Amino acid sequence: MNKITSKYCKELVNTYGPALYVFDEQGFIDNYKNLEKSIQEVYPKYIPALSYKTNYMPYLCNIVRKLGGYAEVVSDMEYSIAKCIGYDDKKIIYNGPVKGKHMETLIVNGGIVNIDNIEECKRIIDIAGRNPEKMLKCGIRVNVDIRQGFISRFGIDADSPELGIVIEMIKSIPNLRLAGLHMHVGRTRDANAWNRRAVEMIRLADCFFKDAPEFINLGSGMFGCMEDSLAVQFSDRIPTYSDYAEAIGRPMMNRYGHLPIEKQPVLFTEPGTTVDSRYMDFIVKVENIKSIRGKTFITLNCSVDNIGTMCKIKKMPLNIIHNGGKLIEIQDGSFVGYTCLENDVMYEGFSGNLSVGDTVIFGNVGGYSNVSKPPFILWNCPIVAIRPNGNSIIIKEQETCDDILRTYMIPNAGEDHD
Repeated sequence: MNKITSKYCKELVNTYGPALYVFDEQGFIDNYKNLEKSIQEVYPKYIPALSYKTNYMPYLCNIVRKLGGYAEVVSDMEYSIAKCIGYDDKKIIYNGPVKGKHMETLIVNGGIVNIDNIEECKRIIDIAGRNPEKMLKCGIRVNVDIRQGFISRFGIDADSPELGIVIEMIKSIPNLRLAGLHMHVGRTRDANAWNRRAVEMIRLADCFFKDAPEFINLGSGMFGCMEDSLAVQFSDRIPTYSDYAEAIGRPMMNRYGHLPIEKQPVLFTEPGTTVDSRYMDFIVKVENIKSIRGKTFITLNCSVDNIGTMCKIKKMPLNIIHNGGKLIEIQDGSFVGYTCLENDVMYEGFSGNLSVGDTVIFGNVGGYSNVSKPPFILWNCPIVAIRPNGNSIIIKEQETCDDILRTYMIPNAGEDHD
């Protein structure tokens, strides 16, 4: 795990409660800088754009802002978070298949909107028509087969007439220009797949741009730094950031490196789990242990949604802190949650000694965990940051009933309603 010793864990639990997230600030910063430096050493004009959907925790997002990274958002909610922490529109990238009304604010103020479909292109043309004094720019999310083994539903098919139609629609508008191309393909984390992304995007840029584009955006989906217990569960060798840098930075440098730096395209990627997953842990308490027809269930005061999607396909890094209770020898136990749903299982196949009241620490929970947890049965847990100086601060308070009910209309006690 990160910086959580047994003694420190007890202090955190006593101060903030029996279920909480812990964010390792310095670890995150070091990892982010390592990714950035690795790619910039091969292609200097590289900028990370943090994926807000992965973890829009404002404290984390503001660190990236201060480090010079962009914000990658896919909704008006995420755009609003970026604005709340002080982002300039020019450093926000708006992706996603269903963009809200704030897309207009962003593009009018110089931000990057990557068009996902032809209807969205029509919206942007309408915005350009209502803002003739503004020179607007946009990108296109292209859907390219990089031998990923499935058909992605996002973007505009690069092999269809629709891509050419959209480009011609953009070119027909005097105050709208195509600035770059975007691609994101899920479930393709190996370095060879990333190389195919870069090669294909350069090929398309050569087809549709007279000069070099302003940017080429390769999306997200790199492996990040992770604990050994998680890494060994992947069959292939985990690429390093240097491997990715060679895969994407080298083709970019070969194609555009001869140009003056100001003429070279910005290379974006949109890291999410890559930079933040390892640097959040989740601390939780064992509530009870029971055996049903030879199967052992260990109930925790959290749900599978607290841990994130990764726990549904891999065994998460796990650490147990014994708190002095009577130990029970467990074989093939399952850690389960409070939700009263049969599929609320966060870890299977646990064997070891455990007691009621022990503390369980799940590692690598920084992606798709706290932001995906619904207010179902219990409110969300607090989040604590461990500062570079070793001190802890609260960065998200424990939710309360008032937080959950704030947007509901609450009838007066005893009042009848027809």
